[in-house]
Amino acid sequence: MKKILSIIAIALIGAFVLASCNKNEYETEPLKFVNVSGKVTANTNLTSDPQYLDVATAKIIFRIDSKELCEKTVDGYEYTNLQYEAPVTNGKYTIDLPAIKDDVKVTVLPVPFRAMQIQTGKSEEKLFKATNDEITIYEGGVFYKDIKYNAQNTK
Repeated sequence: MKKILSIIAIALIGAFVLASCNKNEYETEPLKFVNVSGKVTANTNLTSDPQYLDVATAKIIFRIDSKELCEKTVDGYEYTNLQYEAPVTNGKYTIDLPAIKDDVKVTVLPVPFRAMQIQTGKSEEKLFKATNDEITIYEGGVFYKDIKYNAQNTK
């Protein structure tokens, strides 16, 4: 009986010691997310002031190298690009992106689109493009990035 109690006591002590150890260095905390939003404009009507963009096919792509989201990187591991899309509604977009305490570089890729541009006395189809850009985000921040599309000739 004493041997059984000794074995149980040792097992309980072992379980307590294992439970009180520090976290494994490979365990991670869940990522936090931050909001990025902005206004989107495109001069689709040359007879008035610039318009807020409201084109159903317009969207903004955000690309993050997954390595940017690691506080500790692993040599030899192949990191990938994470891609998120934000639709444009009533001239605005909003999206939640993953972030950490350190700076995270995010590539902003406005997707080109075709739309009619109202000109004096006529309308003409144009290709609208915006410049790719980069923003830096971090945990706890609030971020804004306005985007302006410019008309290009389609021919």
